[in-house]
Amino acid sequence: MRFSTDDGRFGLVVDPVASSGMSRFQLVVEARSVGEAEPEFAYGAFEELGNRPTFSDERLGRLIDEPDAILEALRIEEALHDPATVSLTEAQDRWFVQCYVYRGDVVTIARRYRGSSPSKSALISVVDCAEYALIVETAREYWAHDDERFRSKTWRVKF
Repeated sequence: MRFSTDDGRFGLVVDPVASSGMSRFQLVVEARSVGEAEPEFAYGAFEELGNRPTFSDERLGRLIDEPDAILEALRIEEALHDPATVSLTEAQDRWFVQCYVYRGDVVTIARRYRGSSPSKSALISVVDCAEYALIVETAREYWAHDDERFRSKTWRVKF
């Protein structure tokens, strides 16, 4: 099941695997799925996505205009890098994901690993905090109810 913004640029893909406690879990950033499709345990991912740091560093407001400089700051400055870095699930092992709150929006950045370093090109989604929270919570509720009746419902996250 896919939970996303109306434009599909940010979201989560959650598909429980029958009676195993595992799910296929992928992040959607800039309308692209991030992560592998192998089933895994996703509980920690919801908790981490629900608790993102808030930054006030003015440089972060220039992410769209100066992405290389901002991505470099997020990569090397410990005060930005450590709290923003997300360790979701093993499915995202080949991806470097950062997510934080800035001026009422949640910014999610995903870069695929090339060898031992993240690539310079990045997928970036910016979503209003309330819409982000609704998507994460709705996906978590869907994941938490592992029965056929619940999973067969049609889920639409409209904001």
